[in-house]
Amino acid sequence: MRFILLFSALILLGGCAATGPEIYSQRRSQTDFEAYRSFAFLTPMGTDKGEYASLVSQQLKAETRRVLEAREYRYAPDAPDLLINFTLEFRKQTLYPYHFPGSIFYGGFGGRRRGGMGVGFGYSFPLGSARYLESILEVDIIDARNREVLWEGRARSRMQDADKENLEPLLKTAVEKIFDRYPSPEAAGKDGANASATPP
Repeated sequence: MRFILLFSALILLGGCAATGPEIYSQRRSQTDFEAYRSFAFLTPMGTDKGEYASLVSQQLKAETRRVLEAREYRYAPDAPDLLINFTLEFRKQTLYPYHFPGSIFYGGFGGRRRGGMGVGFGYSFPLGSARYLESILEVDIIDARNREVLWEGRARSRMQDADKENLEPLLKTAVEKIFDRYPSPEAAGKDGANASATPP
């Protein structure tokens, strides 16, 4: 029994390690995404600090340019079709207590062949709870002419406190996965099948 409890506790703690992002996206209906071929970034971005671009903003811009230019979008800061904005949030989350279920049965009178009586009851062993850090990266794709949001993407990643010291791998993966859902011209007809509604 002690081995089972230890094994279950390790599973619980292992679930708090960094994991790949969960991606959600939502688009404005009746939008011709093929009409948009150039982009720039909103100023200031949600990840900027005051009047200057943070290190996070700089990396997000670089990763976004790499991904979109590979899809033949043009970076046009003076007259873009699209504006892109990012926000990044970190939340402390709690993995609620797990319980290991079980039961005990006491035999009564008589043997297995003769029938008999017995009494049983259930029990559980609480394994405690664990806290972990969750990052939420959100992307807004905005029509530069009328400033209306055309598309939204979100990446939720479970991470550890130490991961905040080096966000580069997390941000790189999150940007790539988010834009995999963006309805670029070659995939404009597929986004509705791949996108899932943004959770509450």
